[in-house]
Amino acid sequence: MEGWTTGFNTAFDHVDHPLLHKQVLDPTSGREGKLMAVCHETLGYVEGARRTALTAYIRSTDGREFTAVATKVVAT
Repeated sequence: MEGWTTGFNTAFDHVDHPLLHKQVLDPTSGREGKLMAVCHETLGYVEGARRTALTAYIRSTDGREFTAVATKVVAT
């Protein structure tokens, strides 16, 4: 996660990302769009510890947003 700020910086657990507000590709789905946000999503709790995943929110050219694994998105 080079270039990322890994701490939570808002109440919504947003994470700074070097590609924020840039065109990206989700190689898993083949879809492209503008990276709108990256957030820590709570998966649950294991032995009292919060388990999270980094989720990217991407807006496609038709205005619909979709999610992707944040560590897999690449610049286009």
